[in-house]
Amino acid sequence: MNELERLGITPSERKKIEAMGIKRLEQIALLGYDDLAMSPSKAKSIIKRARKIVANDNIISIDVSDDEIRIKLRKKNMAVIKSVLDVIGVYQYPASVSMEESDDTIILRKMNRNFEKVAEGARIEKEIVEAIERSEEEIYDEDVREFATVHGFDGFWRNLFKFIRGNEIMKKAIATSLFSTFEEPVHTLIIGEPGSSKTLAKEIILENFSDVTSIGANTTRAGLVINLATGELGALAYSNGRVVVVDEMDKIPQQDVEYCYELLSNGKGSVHSAKIHEEIESHFIMIAFANPRGEIFKGDAISQIPLPPLLISRFALIVKTSNISREDRIELFKEKFFGIDEKKHGKIYDAWVKMARKFNPKIEAGEERVEKYIKSIDAIIEENYKTNLRRDLRMGDYMRRIPMAIARAGLENITDEILQKSEEIIYDSIESWKR
Repeated sequence: MNELERLGITPSERKKIEAMGIKRLEQIALLGYDDLAMSPSKAKSIIKRARKIVANDNIISIDVSDDEIRIKLRKKNMAVIKSVLDVIGVYQYPASVSMEESDDTIILRKMNRNFEKVAEGARIEKEIVEAIERSEEEIYDEDVREFATVHGFDGFWRNLFKFIRGNEIMKKAIATSLFSTFEEPVHTLIIGEPGSSKTLAKEIILENFSDVTSIGANTTRAGLVINLATGELGALAYSNGRVVVVDEMDKIPQQDVEYCYELLSNGKGSVHSAKIHEEIESHFIMIAFANPRGEIFKGDAISQIPLPPLLISRFALIVKTSNISREDRIELFKEKFFGIDEKKHGKIYDAWVKMARKFNPKIEAGEERVEKYIKSIDAIIEENYKTNLRRDLRMGDYMRRIPMAIARAGLENITDEILQKSEEIIYDSIESWKR
């Protein structure tokens, strides 16, 4: 495998990097955020991912005490050291430690009270390294199963997105997508104005989960299924078995929209252009973010959904975000000022999601509750079939997939309570457009 493929970037992005003479992750790890010929957010995302991989590949062990962190490395060079320091947070708190080196070890000694924040980053990395070293079965059986059954679906979205104020239906919708499977995906579309926590939600997904393809605005404009300028296959064709996080879905070209229909529905599609005639099979889970038509909501929000109804119908959940309140904004600013960052949760959440996707819940809900659930979904279709928030017969699939995902989170079967949660998520996603 080409080293750059481990970054989960698109072929066109990989070619841009290779055109700079860069073929190894350690080369990327040495770069600053302004050194890649990409947007600042995309460059930062790629460099951070490269440093994370380089660090995880080279850390043998981490020991953390009250005033010292010792990190033993397989290989010690500038790229590895820079990656390790970035991953545990030294660059975020640069005056917090002093550093010494021995043959295969770096030693970080306490300089001020911010040392504890770096130490916490080191403890998280230690957990990740030790989890990687243990077999997959041991991680699942000993750690994740207990964690999942104790916390369940509600514990997952509340803790994972604790750093985000409000917008609870967005958190629940994303969590539902993450616990769906690639064979029966729950695609989610989040539409909101700038400053409504969309970017923060996206960052949390990218920082906590592996096997994620991040698609930025430039890729969206070029084409998700086929790059209309070059004729090459787009990112979705290379995202089989991955969660695809799409930024600015509203910028997707009209011709590419048509290619997306089948691929989002059943993971298969045909692409025919002057350069390509391909049958594509790519099963993925999409979590997409978009701006309203005109960038801000005015009047009837549903009329400002920026995508055509037929594409909207391919998303199981379509959520309108709310702008953060002044009180919540002040609290968020305080947390940022004091350096409180709760976005990273270590390996456990990633392992939890992967394990849960292998679990197949049984339906234990009572017949009467199932009947009520089905009639509730039918009423939603009746009300929204002819609107821009199109809900149609595809809801027949979604009404099964959503409770399956919720049940998987806690490794439990589908009960009356699970159906109630599913109904609330579907209903609240619709109601978010009426506020």
